[in-house]
Amino acid sequence: MIDQKEAIKAVMNFLQDDTKRTFLVKGYDNDAKIRVVISCLERMFDKGIIRTGTMSDISFLINNAFNKKLLPYTIKSTILYNLGKMTVNINSYATHTKSNPKGNKNTFTLFYPVESVLKNAKRYDEFLQEINKTESEKIILITTNEWGINNWDIENHVDQVFFYSVENDNPQIMINLKNNGAI
Repeated sequence: MIDQKEAIKAVMNFLQDDTKRTFLVKGYDNDAKIRVVISCLERMFDKGIIRTGTMSDISFLINNAFNKKLLPYTIKSTILYNLGKMTVNINSYATHTKSNPKGNKNTFTLFYPVESVLKNAKRYDEFLQEINKTESEKIILITTNEWGINNWDIENHVDQVFFYSVENDNPQIMINLKNNGAI
């Protein structure tokens, strides 16, 4: 678990750094990224916001990553959910609901997954505005499907970028991606 330890260290250092507010987590193992980020957030926060591009997929993505049912199948933006020791509101950054919570100095906002907006110029500009409107103490963005993203301008809009390598912990992913021509 060499890669996981490095990822935990990077996320915790970011969360404890008062000079940094926005953090982009990249990497090829989507489950590992979300597990580490949520586990680290749970150490530092009681409340938070998860902003997603697809409300219908978010519970599957999180439940699958942890290999247990942490969230119900159907997620509603008007309900608060327990996620580990945290209480979270989950809503979409892709659609506009009546009230998208902005957060405050006692909350985090996690944008996950974000790759679909990185591929669409109009949605990307709106996404950057959503990030800028967020008032949470810490903002974390997690990508998925790294190999499909060509424009990494988002890196210019965050305070820190971390690439979660899995070459030690999960070399099979790297072999598969190379064999498939994805990387």
